Amino acid sequence: MGVYTWEGYQVEVDEEATRAYYSDSIEWECTCGHCRNFVLLARERRLPVDILALLDKLGIPPEKASYVCELYDKDEKLYYQVDYRIAGRVLREPKKMIPSPDKPALHCGREIAPGTADDFPEPFFDLILFFWLPWVLPETIEGAVHKLLISSELEEGAFEMEQLLWQVIPAALAAEGVEQPCEINVLLTNNEGIHAINLEQRGVDAPTDVLSFPMFDLKPGDKPSEADADPATRLVPLGDMVLNLDRVKSQGEEYGHGPRREAAYLAVHSILHLLGYDHMDDGPMKEQMRKREEAILGKLGIGRE
Repeated sequence: MGVYTWEGYQVEVDEEATRAYYSDSIEWECTCGHCRNFVLLARERRLPVDILALLDKLGIPPEKASYVCELYDKDEKLYYQVDYRIAGRVLREPKKMIPSPDKPALHCGREIAPGTADDFPEPFFDLILFFWLPWVLPETIEGAVHKLLISSELEEGAFEMEQLLWQVIPAALAAEGVEQPCEINVLLTNNEGIHAINLEQRGVDAPTDVLSFPMFDLKPGDKPSEADADPATRLVPLGDMVLNLDRVKSQGEEYGHGPRREAAYLAVHSILHLLGYDHMDDGPMKEQMRKREEAILGKLGIGRE
């Protein structure tokens, strides 16, 4: 066991268990452009020097992260959150701090990412790092590199939901044949928050499960084109999504398939709205939308629990 102090955190690390785990683990496998960019740089050890030194001390190869998320970009650089799972425990932590984009930062906590490091030894904590990296992939890469701007008004549940949305939303766009990279704003909120937005934006004095605000007047089967892209970002601003996590939980229980499937369904439903689908009647349009929802969820392997 070793005791370390990092930016106000004091942690006890089971170095032997941590090194043993990473000696058998695989590198981060997500194939989206942002993650491929990270893995390439990590393999070449082009991460910030202080972060490399910390990972080396713990015996963790930089490319073997347990979670990677690109938060936003600026001037051909990407600001990442990258997690590494550590065997051990947090002994002392500072007051909660907001990461600054101006320099690398770290946080320690029990952020449980579904499907990652499930067999990790107990106890454990996640070392959560924030830093800038350059974009080094070629301009043309396989598949569209979409940008999700996900924010949350909630203290709990956002971490797991963000991971699910990064899986579901690009898959829905790909299933609809959207090849032009898009930017989508997603807000995670609760009954109270979505009620206020619904009233302000639509004049409906009630909460709902998901709201979609398309930027374009598309028809089912239409696809945004390069002409729709913002010249500054080369991304199509497809629209906004507001997801009510209170309803995700209650409707998942009511319908008997659980909150994960319900959240995936609502995200796909919203993306189809952004792409021009509608269900205002009980006729062919609604049936068409339902068929596309189930087809996309089926491709993702997200069925009823």
